[in-house]
Amino acid sequence: CTLHRAENTEDPKRINGIFSALAEISDTIDVVLPLHPRTRKILAAFGHRLDYPRVHMVDPVGYLHMIWLLQNCTFVMTDSGGLQKEAYFFQKPCVTLRNETEWVELVEAGWNMLAGAEAQQILDAVQSMKNRKIGQGELYGAGNSADIILRELLHL
Repeated sequence: CTLHRAENTEDPKRINGIFSALAEISDTIDVVLPLHPRTRKILAAFGHRLDYPRVHMVDPVGYLHMIWLLQNCTFVMTDSGGLQKEAYFFQKPCVTLRNETEWVELVEAGWNMLAGAEAQQILDAVQSMKNRKIGQGELYGAGNSADIILRELLHL
């Protein structure tokens, strides 16, 4: 899970809904939450608990560690635009903690579900997505763009 957008972190109602859902989700599955220092500071200012037993709030992670987390997770929850797309590339279902997304094709194809920030909507989306088996997709090509470009450049 990642959580950093101001629309979620600076609105007490939204952050309460998200953390209420995370607390319940963590009853059955560990949640890894690389937490931006600004988000951690806001949580502390709002008086949020930071000690959920199975919500592992860790410092922000680098790119390679994030890739490892993506490869080894069951599903993704995020308010990040980029992570929604990376979840697709790693064939992981994604629950987006926003009311809209720039990647509407991922929602239309069933890879992503918009959940907003209300606890029950998040819980419903997670239940729907966490065990979803999504087949190979080619929304962004078949992964052979470099070959096609090279053939065009070499006129093969």
